[in-house]
Amino acid sequence: MKINEVEKQTGISSTNIRYYEQKELLVPQRSGENNYRVYSTDDVKRLKQIKILRMIGISLSEIREILDENDMKDCKICVSNSLDE
Repeated sequence: MKINEVEKQTGISSTNIRYYEQKELLVPQRSGENNYRVYSTDDVKRLKQIKILRMIGISLSEIREILDENDMKDCKICVSNSLDE
């Protein structure tokens, strides 16, 4: 799907989506013929996770660690720490 569709599904602006790509939190596929970004359902899911974590104050570096390790235990600890602050 294209970035405008992802924007509608996630509520995240295209500017922020590109920023998350720049920070390597998201790496969408590229179309072979025109090199446009092509987002998968997994990309949308990842963006929704990023959005939730950002809403509760988790830093991008912590989000990267959580998503790279795909460790929900770390996620729960970060969420708990953020809520305690």
